[in-house]
Amino acid sequence: MKPVLNLLLTSTMALVTTAMAGQLSMPPSFTVQSDPETVLRTYPLGTITKQAAFSHHGKAIRTVILPNGKEGWVYEVEIKDPRTYEHPTKQKHTVYETETEPGNGVRTYTLEFDSKGVVIDVLYNEQGRHDGLTAMQVQRRIRGEAPGKH
Repeated sequence: MKPVLNLLLTSTMALVTTAMAGQLSMPPSFTVQSDPETVLRTYPLGTITKQAAFSHHGKAIRTVILPNGKEGWVYEVEIKDPRTYEHPTKQKHTVYETETEPGNGVRTYTLEFDSKGVVIDVLYNEQGRHDGLTAMQVQRRIRGEAPGKH
């Protein structure tokens, strides 16, 4: 009787876990090909936990405390330019090079977490600090809300 009960309990837990995982919409990936505004517009704010963010995006390059005191995970996406070179054998090779200037050629996405460990905003920057957009800004603009409105 006990093995049957354990099997029933295990299968029920697996079913519930699968059902709950199916309800979580996955966020867009941070890639060079992804349009930053599309990523910010479609990022599901208020639903992605730290565990889900880690599972989807991997380990952040660094963790920061944002000016508002909230925790942020920073992800970088290097913008690589394709350059084609001709080998002495006349064979062409395409390589991808990053910009040589510091701060250029890198997009950063910072996930901002609330006190419960849920993503509440995504900050985007391309040329250093405070020059980009946030997911909250983009999503409010799409809904037609004023920037200061909650």
